[in-house]
Amino acid sequence: MILEGGAIHVDGEGTCLTTEECLLNKNRNPHLTKEQVEDELKAYVGVKKIIWLPHGLFGDDDINGHIDNLCCFVKPGAVLLSWTNDESDPQYERSVEAFSVLSHVTDAKGRKLEIIKLHVPGPLYMTDEEATGLIQNLRSIFLQQEGNNVI
Repeated sequence: MILEGGAIHVDGEGTCLTTEECLLNKNRNPHLTKEQVEDELKAYVGVKKIIWLPHGLFGDDDINGHIDNLCCFVKPGAVLLSWTNDESDPQYERSVEAFSVLSHVTDAKGRKLEIIKLHVPGPLYMTDEEATGLIQNLRSIFLQQEGNNVI
């Protein structure tokens, strides 16, 4: 199972947060079903319940939806969720989706989650100067262009 830092977040009391975009991505665990991923997390991480959010932050293309920059536990039973009220922001729909999921689940101890919204800045775009050159990550190198989303 491929599971790098940032792909999961745990509360220390048996609950794990992750995203379908990340752990079910064909570039990580194409041979595993959602249920098999859950079984692996339960066996190796020791969690009892996995809360799946659909997506990570918008524009998180290089790491495919890591949970750690969208939502994290601040204490057992309480999560911090990246949020925007700007309906024109591409992150808006993702945050609303995550809020909906989090509002309807309980943690491993049966507690309804307290959801704290952390307002994130709107989209940031590269200038021509910032776009000059290459950005390298573990999987690819791609040319950046003016107007690309920075995040």
